[in-house]
Amino acid sequence: MSFPRTNVAYELPPTVKSLNDGWLATCQSAAIVSGLFAIVEAQLLTFVKLPSSYTHPPSFAAMQALLVFTYSALFFSLSATISSLILTDEFGELPVRASRKSNPVKQGTFDSSAASLLEVYGARKSWRWLMWHWVLTLNGAVVCLAVQIVLYVWLQETVAIKVVVLCIAVFGLLPLLHFLPQRPSSKRSSLIVATP
Repeated sequence: MSFPRTNVAYELPPTVKSLNDGWLATCQSAAIVSGLFAIVEAQLLTFVKLPSSYTHPPSFAAMQALLVFTYSALFFSLSATISSLILTDEFGELPVRASRKSNPVKQGTFDSSAASLLEVYGARKSWRWLMWHWVLTLNGAVVCLAVQIVLYVWLQETVAIKVVVLCIAVFGLLPLLHFLPQRPSSKRSSLIVATP
């Protein structure tokens, strides 16, 4: 059995190293955060199922909704943790894969996306769908956790507390809008002018 030749003295170019290090740090942090979410959800599942957790017994439909969001957040969190760990492994192996290639970028410039650049240096093409899976499951866990808390508050608390918690939850979820696809702005494209 033969193994590919590995250049043990090889170092990634600074731009690729920066991209790889950024993804590696993000995935490691995300694995910890999503793992903590899974622990919280496991505790909340126990809390949600206890009749003593309710001063006003919820209707059957409300209880079912609460359980759906609790289980969904738990599974989204577990899935995000697994995806993060796989991506961490993927980016951890990138320097070794790159060391087995013969100078992937010849000219010193690369006219494509950062994701494509990582692929040229050894990231598997499957990392893109895995990255989207991670983003969607992590965001799904966050949204389900927020909805779960708001729903519980809505079932148990006074109107003032309901309104305040709902406003805080909506405000707290606003950063997730960053992940929505954006259309190119006509103002942006009109500002791009070719210079001679």
